[in-house]
Amino acid sequence: MPRILSISPSEVLRTTRHLVLQKEGYQVCSLADAPQDETLAKDEKFDLAVIGHGFRGSDKRQIANVINQQFPGLPILELCFHSPEIPGVDFILSDSPDELLSAIKEILAGRRVRGFLH
Repeated sequence: MPRILSISPSEVLRTTRHLVLQKEGYQVCSLADAPQDETLAKDEKFDLAVIGHGFRGSDKRQIANVINQQFPGLPILELCFHSPEIPGVDFILSDSPDELLSAIKEILAGRRVRGFLH
């Protein structure tokens, strides 16, 4: 069962996303901010990280940097309303649960989604 690290500053969005992903059969670890050493066990394994709406661009980039340091090679999906902020990751310009689930399936299958910011 794929494990997803879901990060969102909004408790409502974080909880909703957690429930949607769990209902689809994913194991989900939901956080309000970047994972810290004390937040997650050293041996935690994830298949994908999702960085949600609500963060400023610089905060999203910092969260992505922390994820890249703690989980090298872990794919990241950025959710955004207007334009992506994190270079080198997949992104969707939507808040639709159906589009989120579709994007996750594509990424877990090794394919790119919607956009790819160089």
